[in-house]
Parts: sequence; C-alpha cells; structure tokens
Amino acid sequence: MSVLDRAALRRLALLPSACLLLSSCAPDGGAVGAVATGHFSARHQFPVVLVSWCGESPPARIELASEDHGWRLNATREFEGDRLEVDLGAPGEDWTITDLAGDPAYRVVPDSPETEYTLGVTSAAALEEDAEHDIATLGFDTELLAADDGVYLGTHTSGEGALVGTDEFPPEC
Repeated sequence: MSVLDRAALRRLALLPSACLLLSSCAPDGGAVGAVATGHFSARHQFPVVLVSWCGESPPARIELASEDHGWRLNATREFEGDRLEVDLGAPGEDWTITDLAGDPAYRVVPDSPETEYTLGVTSAAALEEDAEHDIATLGFDTELLAADDGVYLGTHTSGEGALVGTDEFPPEC
C-alpha cells in the first residue's frame, strides 16, 4: 500500500467521528420561561415569557391554548440574537394576535387562575416544514405564577415547568 493510500485511509477513518462531532454541535430547540412574580395580581393576567433559541431560526409563532380557547401570536419581523422577551398580555407591534381559528383577537386574558395553558414556540424554519413547537413548550396556570417567584422553564424536550431562578435562564443549548 502506498503512502498516499494509507493517508487517505486514515482520513476516511476519521470522517465518521468528525460527522458525529459536527452533528452533535448543530443547534436546535431552545427554552421558554414564564416569569412568576409571586404577586396575587399574576392570577388575572398572562405572564411575560422569555424565549431562547439555539438555532439560526428565531421564533415566528407563539401559541397559547387551554381546553376552551387559544391564541396565536405571529411575528411581524425576524428577531436578532438568541433571546426574546414577550408580554403575552400586551405583545406590542412585533406580533399580530389571532385566535387559533385565525380570526383577529384583541384581548388576551386568562379564563381563571386555575385554567391550565400550554405555551408553544415555533421557529420560522419549522413553519416551512409544518413542525410544531420546535423551540419549546411549557404548561402552566396563572395561580402557579402568583404563588412563586422565578421562572417556570420549559424546553424543546420537556414542557413540564420547572421553577428556576431568573439568573438561570436560559439553560445552555
């Protein structure tokens, strides 16, 4: 076997480990956190949410749904960086608000403090692929947000809320 053949064989042997390394570094997913204020007024309004994404594609849609009703916030622009703060009760001009059927909505308030909501964040890339909530999901109720102080965290792998300190958000990708 010639020297060139041995060198090429060594490079080919390293190729699978290089591919594995590169694919394990490929960012995807993210986290969403609902800010718990520990104040009684949090029972009657939706929280500010913190969104962090790991990939190149920022959030394009946020869905908030209960058993009886739901809202969809659609981004009106592309966001820079890898973090975003959105007040669900008053999201501002960066978002249009509709109900889940697509009809315009003007008021986003909880039904009751005990109503369970699921919050899902979808990236622009996932919208093109019809993938749901690829950045993160989180289940919460506003009674919970009124009882604690911190951030209820949900990720792309688990929508079960875990209370963390505000300085612990976002988790690493």
